[in-house]
Amino acid sequence: MKCPRCQHESPSGAKFCEECATPLARACASCGNPLSATAKFCPECAHPVAAGVATQPRFASPETYTPKHLAEKILTSKGALEGERKQVTVLFADMKGSMELLADRDPEEARKLLDPVIENMMEAVHRYEGTVSNLMGDGIMALFGAPLSHEDHAVRACYAALRMQESVSRYADGVRRTEGVPIQIRVGLNSGEVVVGAIGNDLKMDYTAVGQTVHLASRMEQMAMPGSIMMTAAALALAEGYVEVKPLGPLPVKGLETPIEVYELSRAATVRSRFQIAAARGLTRFVGRESELDQLRQALERARAGHGQVTAVVGEPGVGKSRLYWEFSHSHLPQGWLSPESRSVSYGKATNYLPIIELLRVYFDIEHADDSRKIREKVTGKLLSLDRQLEPYLAPILWLLDVSIKEEKWERLDPPQRRQRVLDGVKRLLLCESQVQPVMVLFEDLHWIDTETQVFLDSLVESLPTARMLLLVNYRPEYNHGWGSKTYYRQIQIDPLPPESAEALLDALVGTDGKLFQLKRLVIDKTDGNPFFIEECVRSLAETGILAGERGAYRLTRSPEGFQVPATAKAILAARIDRLAPEDKRLLQAAAVIGTDVPWALLQAVANEPEDRLRRGLAQLQATEFLYETRLFPDLEYTSRHALTHEVAYGSLLSERRRDLHARIMEAMEALYNDRLDEQVEKLAYHAFRSEIWGKAIHYIRQAGVKACERSANREAVAYFEQGLGVLAARGRSPFFS
Repeated sequence: MKCPRCQHESPSGAKFCEECATPLARACASCGNPLSATAKFCPECAHPVAAGVATQPRFASPETYTPKHLAEKILTSKGALEGERKQVTVLFADMKGSMELLADRDPEEARKLLDPVIENMMEAVHRYEGTVSNLMGDGIMALFGAPLSHEDHAVRACYAALRMQESVSRYADGVRRTEGVPIQIRVGLNSGEVVVGAIGNDLKMDYTAVGQTVHLASRMEQMAMPGSIMMTAAALALAEGYVEVKPLGPLPVKGLETPIEVYELSRAATVRSRFQIAAARGLTRFVGRESELDQLRQALERARAGHGQVTAVVGEPGVGKSRLYWEFSHSHLPQGWLSPESRSVSYGKATNYLPIIELLRVYFDIEHADDSRKIREKVTGKLLSLDRQLEPYLAPILWLLDVSIKEEKWERLDPPQRRQRVLDGVKRLLLCESQVQPVMVLFEDLHWIDTETQVFLDSLVESLPTARMLLLVNYRPEYNHGWGSKTYYRQIQIDPLPPESAEALLDALVGTDGKLFQLKRLVIDKTDGNPFFIEECVRSLAETGILAGERGAYRLTRSPEGFQVPATAKAILAARIDRLAPEDKRLLQAAAVIGTDVPWALLQAVANEPEDRLRRGLAQLQATEFLYETRLFPDLEYTSRHALTHEVAYGSLLSERRRDLHARIMEAMEALYNDRLDEQVEKLAYHAFRSEIWGKAIHYIRQAGVKACERSANREAVAYFEQGLGVLAARGRSPFFS
C-alpha cells in the first residue's frame, strides 16, 4: 500500500506507513467504514473524504505549480542532478484536523477553503527556491537543497515555514470572520541526506530518503501543535544564529529507540550572514591580512582627497572577505566617515532593490518596528535637512520603503520612469552626503545581486571620480561586472591563509598544547587554510567530543582520524560543485574517486570523454580552482584544491556509481602500470576494496601488507592484514585461504 504522504510502499494490510508513520487505514467520518488510502468518497455511504477533495487539476503535476524560473533551473541541470546524494532540509506542512473540520461540507466548498492554504504553503516554499515534491490533499512535502543545491538550505526552509505560518494566519482570519471556520497549519523540519533519482520533464522527482531524513521531518509535523513549527537538532545546527527557537528538550519519537532533541521555531533573527553570526559568538584572532588592509588604507586616502574609489575584495566562500572589511571599518582609519552597509542574500535575486532598501534603512535609522508614519518622518526630516534640492526624490525613496505615496506626479509615472527616479534619487542622496562628509559605502555578496541593484551600482560607479566616496564591494569569483577598466577601480584577491597564518589561527582556536600538533596539520590539510572551514572543523571536533575543554584551551580525547566534513562546509561546497556544467561536474567526481592526486593518463582512461573535451573540462576545473596542475614531467598530474572538496565530490556519488568507477580505475591502473604494479599496489588495494572485487582485493591487500613489512612500516602492515582478514571473515573464508 502506497503512503499518500511520502509515497513509500508499505506491506499490504499495514495500518501505518513504515517510513513516515502516516495512517494508511482511514475511516469515514460519517459511518466509520474503513477507507483506502486514496479514497475521495466513502464506498458505504458516499460521504466525501475531506483530505481527498482538495487536489485540483492545477495541482496534479509539479509542472503546473512550479514557478517558471525554478522549473527552467531544474530542467537545465537535471542531467547533473540525477542519481546523486544530496544534503537537504525536508519540510512537511498540513492543516491540522482538516477531515473533521470539513467533513460535513460539500466537496467544492471544502476545496475552496483548502486550496488557498495549499497555495500559501507553496508560495512560501517557492519564494526560497524550495521544491514541492508531494501534495497530500491538505498538506505538502517540500525539499530545500534538492534537486537544486543551496548552501543555506536549512535557513531557507526555516524562513519558508515562518512565511507560510504568517500568510496562512492572515488567510485564516478572513475565513474565521466569514465562514466561522478555524484554520491552522503545523510544520515540521529536519535536515539530512536524500538520494535524487530521475527527474521527469514534468518535474516529478524520484528520490529516496537516507536513514531517518524524511521520517523525522514527518514526525516533527505530527508532533507540532497547530500554528507551530517543530524542528530537529540537525536542522537547527545548519540554521543556528539565523533563527530563534525554544528548546523542548529530548522527546520520544515513534520509530526511534531513544528520545531526540526537539525545538520550536519562533521567529527569524535579525542577522543575515554567517559573519554576523560569527561576530555574535565572538570573533577569533585576525591573522595574515596585513597587505590587504594596507591596500584598503590607500584607497581610503585617495577617496578622502576627492578621488572616488571602487575597491573589490574577491575570494571563495569562507576565506574572510567580510572579516577583512569588518577589521578595516572598525579600525581608526575611517573615523569621521559615514559608513552605511548593505548586502545581497542568496534568495534575494527575485526581489528587486533588496540591498538598496537595506542601505536606506541603515542610512535613515529605520527600525523594524517603525510604522509608515514614523518612516515618513525620519526620511523627510533627514532628506530635506541634507539638501532641499532632494525634495523631488522624497516620493521615490518612500515608495521604495513601502510607504504609500499620495502624490499626483508620482502616480502618473509609468514603471520605467519610476525605476529611473528611484535609482537617481538614491544615487543623488549619497553624492550629496559625500559633499558634507566622506562616505564609505559597503555592498557585500554581489554574486547574489538582483538586476535593479546592479543597475544602481553601475550608475554610482560612473559618478564616483570627483566624489569623496569609497565604494567597497565583495564577491565570489563567478560574479562579473564592467568596472575593470576604470582607473579608480582596484581588486584585492583574497586567498586561503598560508600555513603559518593558519597555524596561528588554530593556536587561538584550540591552544598550543604539543599533543594537538598532528590534529592541526590534519585540519590545515583538509581545509587548505580556509578560515571558515577551519573554524567549522574545530566546532565539529568539539561537538563530537574529539576535543574537550574550551576555545583556546582544548585537549585531545581520542584520535581525530575519520572525523566528518562539517555540514555547514559540506553545504557550501556542494552548492559550488553544482554550479559546474554537468560534464565538468562528472569529471570532478571521477577525479575524486581516483584520489587527491589525479594522473592525466588514468583520468583519460576512465572518463569516457574525447581528449579535446577532457582537456577543456580540466581547464575549466583549473579556472574554477577545483583542481591544480601539480606535475608536468614525467607524467601530467593534477591534485584537488583541498581535501574537503574532494570528500564532498566523492560523497555525492551513489554507491553503485562509486563501485563502478573504482573497478574501472583498478582495471586502468593494471593496464597502464602493468610493468610496475608493485609501485601502485597500495592504490590497487584501495580501489579493489572499494569496488568490492574481493578476490583482487585480498590479493592486493596482502601484497601491500608484505611491502609495508619489508619497509618496517609495521603499523601500516598490521592495518592491511587486519583489513584482509576482515574481508575473508565477511566472505566466510579461512584466513589461510590463498
